[in-house]
Amino acid sequence: LPAQHTRESRMALRKASLSAMRSVRGRGGGFWGNYPGGTFWSEGTQEAAGAGRLFGESALPPGQIRAKEDWEMPWIIGMFVAPAIILGVGLNVKPETRAVAWAREEAERRLAAE
Repeated sequence: LPAQHTRESRMALRKASLSAMRSVRGRGGGFWGNYPGGTFWSEGTQEAAGAGRLFGESALPPGQIRAKEDWEMPWIIGMFVAPAIILGVGLNVKPETRAVAWAREEAERRLAAE
């Protein structure tokens, strides 16, 4: 009787898991959720105007230049210019810690003492 009970419970568990897998797959979204146009890995659809462009911006007419927003220049300065200045100054004023530099200074001091 215990062997029969385990076999029946295994069959019921298998049937329930297969049913759950079918229902997840049947939604069209795969295991991780429902995505428009198929699964997470599918190419999807781009039907909206400006779709496929960064932040949904529409294409400009030929010959027209995009106007920069107020936050763009401070962001560029903060992300690229300021670190370049900090690195340039910091690397030029760092102390000399190589053994060769110490040996040169020590040799010059001993020669001056003679």
